[in-house]
Amino acid sequence: MTSSEGSTLQRTTAPDLVFHAGLVTSADAFVAAAVAPVAELAHRPAMSRLLALLTVYSEPNSAHYRSALLPAGMAACVARLEGLQGSSGLFDGTNLSSPPDSAFTINDACMALEIAGAASLDSLPEVAGDDQPGGESSGDPERSDDVGRRVVADVVRRLRGIVAKVTDALVGGGVHTPNHRWELCAALARIHALHEREGTPRPEIGARIEQWLAEGIDQLPDGMYSERSPLYATAVTNPSLLAIADYAEQPALLDHVRRNLGAFLQWFSEDGSVESLFSRRQDQWSRFDGEAFTLLYRRMANQDHNVEFARAAAWLSRFPLVEPAKALARTRLDPWIGTQLPGVENGGTSLPLGMVPAHTELASCGIHRFQSQGQVLTVYGGCDNLIPGVVSGLSSNPTFLRLCHGQALLSDVRLSRSFFDLGPFRSSTAILEAATDQTRGGGPRVMLHEEQEATFYLPLPPERHRSDGIYALGHEGRFSASMDFDHRPTVPHHLRTDVAVTPRDDGADLVLSFAGAETSFALELTFRDGGELTGVEATGEPGVYVLTAGMGSYRAGNDVIDFGPGIAGHPDSPAIYNPGEAYRYLGGTNATDGLKVFIAGRTVGTTVVNVRVRRV
Repeated sequence: MTSSEGSTLQRTTAPDLVFHAGLVTSADAFVAAAVAPVAELAHRPAMSRLLALLTVYSEPNSAHYRSALLPAGMAACVARLEGLQGSSGLFDGTNLSSPPDSAFTINDACMALEIAGAASLDSLPEVAGDDQPGGESSGDPERSDDVGRRVVADVVRRLRGIVAKVTDALVGGGVHTPNHRWELCAALARIHALHEREGTPRPEIGARIEQWLAEGIDQLPDGMYSERSPLYATAVTNPSLLAIADYAEQPALLDHVRRNLGAFLQWFSEDGSVESLFSRRQDQWSRFDGEAFTLLYRRMANQDHNVEFARAAAWLSRFPLVEPAKALARTRLDPWIGTQLPGVENGGTSLPLGMVPAHTELASCGIHRFQSQGQVLTVYGGCDNLIPGVVSGLSSNPTFLRLCHGQALLSDVRLSRSFFDLGPFRSSTAILEAATDQTRGGGPRVMLHEEQEATFYLPLPPERHRSDGIYALGHEGRFSASMDFDHRPTVPHHLRTDVAVTPRDDGADLVLSFAGAETSFALELTFRDGGELTGVEATGEPGVYVLTAGMGSYRAGNDVIDFGPGIAGHPDSPAIYNPGEAYRYLGGTNATDGLKVFIAGRTVGTTVVNVRVRRV
C-alpha cells in the first residue's frame, strides 16, 4: 500500500498550514541555493537533488511550481544517475557496488515516483523532435510549460527504469552494518508497493523483507538501537521502519520507533543539540543537531495523539531543517506529519518540562544526566571493550563528564595516565549508587571504573625454541611481533582507576582513585572557545593551561564555572593528553577542541576536584 492508503494512515485532524508554509519557503530557498554541477555529484546527492527539484516543481504553493527552469536540472540528474548505475543495477562508491548504499538512492527515487504519480506528471507524453529531455526550452512562451512538463514526464519514465534495473540486486544483496538491513528493506517495501499499485506483484520482494525482519530489530532494553546513534536513528533506522510499516503493512514496527523517540526525549539541550557521546558511530565525536528528529516526533505525535512528542516537535520547529526539500517530500507522502500537533499551539523558546528531568539515564549506554537550576551535568561510562582497538562501530570517546551552565560550557573532561601508552581512561560501566559522604551536600553518585594491564614477557621455555629464531606473528593487546606471546611466562603490571562523580545543585565533585602502578596522570578540562580563563598558568602552547594551585575559573557572559584545587607541578607529571598508541602510531589523535586546562598529579591515593557553577 502507499503511505496515504490503508487503515493505519488516515487523516484525523486538520492540516498544519503554518508548518507547511514554512516548509515550502525553506524548500524553495534550498533548491535555489543548489549550485554544485550535476556532473560532479555522486549517486546519492544526484538523486537527492532530483527529489528536491521534483518536489517543489509539483508543489502548488512553491515559488518554483511548474517553473520552466527546473526540468533541465531534473533531466541532468537522471542522466547522471543512468551514467553512474552499473550493469547489475547497483551504484558504485566507497563500498563499491553496495546494495544498502544503492538503497539510499532508491528510497529517494521511489519517493520521487510516488510524488510524480500523485501530481500526474507521469501521464504526460514523451518529448519528441528538437525538444529533447535536458535540452534548452524552445523559447516560445506558449510552449515552454508544455515542453517542461513533457521533459519531466520523460525523467519519471527513466527513473522508473533505474528502479527496475536495480530491483533484483536489492532483493539478492547483502549488508555490512545493522541499519543497512532496514534501509534495504525500506527500499524493497517501496518498490513492492509500486508493483502492487500497478498490478504487477513480485512475491520474492515481500519474502526478502520478511527474511530480514525475522532477525529482529536491534533495539536495546532502554529504546536505543544497537548503534546507539542519533545520526543513524534519524537518518536511517526510524525513517526506514516507518516506511516498512507503511508500505509493507508491518504496523508492529512502529512500536520500535515509539520506544526510540521516547528514549531520546530527555537528551536534548537548549541549543537544539541532542547528546551523542554514547554513540557507537562517528557522531560520538561531534555535536548532533536535533532538528533531524522533528518529522519523526510530528509523525508519531499525530498518529498516537502523544502530547509529549507533540511538545518536542513544536519546540524543535525553532531550528531550521537541514534538508527542507526532502522534508517537504516526506510530508506530502505521509499525512500524519503535516497535520496539526495535538495539545500545543506554538513551540516555546525553552525546553518543555517533560524534556528536562532532574535525572535520566540510558542503562545500556552507560550514561546519566542530571539537571537543576539551569545546569546540565552529563556523566558517561559506556565505552565498549577495546580489545580490537579503536575502530569504527565501537563507543570509544574518553570524555566522561560534561557540564553546561548557561553560556559556560565544560564540554569534555578526560583523564590520561602514563601507563604503557594504552590511552586515556575509558569506563565501561556507570553505576549509580548512594553517596557515602553526605558532608558536602551531595546526593547519589556515579561510579566509573577501568582496569588496565600490560605485560612484560620472559624467555620462552626450551621446548618452544626454534632453530631459525622466527616465531609466530601475534598481537598481544598493545602491539604485534614475532614473539610467540601465548607461550611465554609473563610479569603483568596493573593500574586500576576509579572516578566517582557526585552531582550537586551547583556543580559536581570528582574523586579520582588509583591502585596498582604508580605513574603520572593528567586530568584535562576542555571549555568552549570564546570564554575567559583566570587562575591558571599558560603552558606556551596556544589555548593550553595548567592549574597548579587553588581554584581556576572559566567565564562566558555572566556564567562562571570554577574548578580545582590545582596540584603543584612535578617534572614526572606532564600536563598533556595522550590519545594512546592506537592513534599516535598512525599520527592521529582524538583530542578535543577548545580551551584546555590540565590538573596533573601522581596515581597515589585519591585526588578530589570540585566543579562549581555561579552567575555574576
